[in-house]
Amino acid sequence: MTEKVGLAPGSAIYTGSRSVSYPQITTIRYNTDEVIIHTCNDFECVKSDYNSKDLVASTWLHVEPISDQNAIAQICEFFKIHPLAVEDILSVAHRPMAEEYEDYLFAILKYVQYTEGSLKFSQISLVLKDDVLLSFADESPQRFDVIKKRIEKKDSRMRKEGNEYLFFALIDYLVDQYFIALEKIGEEIELLEDEILYSPTKESIQKVHNLKRTLIELKKSVWPTREVINTILQSENISQQYYIYFKDTYEHIINIIDVIEGYRDSASSFLDIYLSTLSNRMNEIMKTLSIISTIFIPLSFLTGYFGMNFRHETILESKNAFDYSNLLMLVIPFILLGYFRLRKWF
Repeated sequence: MTEKVGLAPGSAIYTGSRSVSYPQITTIRYNTDEVIIHTCNDFECVKSDYNSKDLVASTWLHVEPISDQNAIAQICEFFKIHPLAVEDILSVAHRPMAEEYEDYLFAILKYVQYTEGSLKFSQISLVLKDDVLLSFADESPQRFDVIKKRIEKKDSRMRKEGNEYLFFALIDYLVDQYFIALEKIGEEIELLEDEILYSPTKESIQKVHNLKRTLIELKKSVWPTREVINTILQSENISQQYYIYFKDTYEHIINIIDVIEGYRDSASSFLDIYLSTLSNRMNEIMKTLSIISTIFIPLSFLTGYFGMNFRHETILESKNAFDYSNLLMLVIPFILLGYFRLRKWF
């Protein structure tokens, strides 16, 4: 974000790490009878597709990647997107948000991926206008192939609804990605719990801290998404018939937050379990050492006693003294072990 310091508000500066490349622009126009999908890498092609009257239908324009800030600014200028919204589109570290402009609704959400203990976010920006839905992605899940297949399916609801339903479908799909990430995190939590209970190591504590950090990052992304849905529900750009769908997505977000809080509580308890497990192991070790020491105390006494030099006649001068001493030192440990077992000390 430092590259934006000192610049005027609305400056179109890309803040991501991708190399500059002109975006691939996919235009999807559809109605109940027909679907036209066209992909190009030229702005003139985009204008031609958008102005085409071959099909009176809903239009979805997907732009990815957004590393070429000049191309993104040109596309947004054509669709009359406010410079402040353009700035937010190119600021890939922006928190999820939604804002209502005069003739369109603008929203930013995060696409989450969780692989091999690493959490990755990618920004998705959506612009809902009367005649078109624009989506800008630094990196999307296979360019929303799942949504495209639903559109291509002849009898799907997507074909019968307009851009508002597509707007909902994209948001709902992005929210569902959090459930996938949480499922993987849940599996790791179960494995980590078994590891801490049965074979804790120093690495276990590091895993717990990494897990807590991951859950905090996940919550930072999910929490403002709830406000995104609230803003959409209050927007005049959304027909009332679609409110029920966004309310359902809102419930999903609340559910995700609850799951995250539950996982955080579990991760916090792991530290207590770890310390308790180590304490129990130390107690077992000390008990074993104490038993061994207790067994050898009388044996040390006997060896010390028979190692003394007596001037008067004693058992040491007996012919069988050596055999008696060995037998006595053999019997005493068994007697002590039996006594310990009877008292249930081990």
